[in-house]
Amino acid sequence: MNETSSFLYLFIAIIIVILIMLYTMLAIFLNNFHKKVYGTPNVMAWIPLANVYLLGKLTFNKDAGYGLVALFILSGTLKLTFDKTTIVLSLPNVMQVVFGAVFAGAFIATLIFGIRKYDSTKENHQKKKHKKED
Repeated sequence: MNETSSFLYLFIAIIIVILIMLYTMLAIFLNNFHKKVYGTPNVMAWIPLANVYLLGKLTFNKDAGYGLVALFILSGTLKLTFDKTTIVLSLPNVMQVVFGAVFAGAFIATLIFGIRKYDSTKENHQKKKHKKED
């Protein structure tokens, strides 16, 4: 039993380290992407939920950013507790799973398109520099 629990703790620690690395990589990417598009870094890249909006905004437009945030929120549950009263705001479980799957697919697709847009923006800046030198 002790070996199993220590393996489980190690597995959870590895997953947490991987998630922190992925979050950091996304934030650095979004910060650099914002620099490419607008010329200045953006703190929103490091703020949870704001970085989801920023990804949609930079890749497509503001509406895509708001849509990604809405899908993320609709796929979750919010519990509010005031004194002894608890209010639970959530959709039925099936709908949460559907919205979660749609969010995951949309997020990954937006990230892929964002990386491609970042690369094409990088290439366009290099072409402009070469034209100015000629």
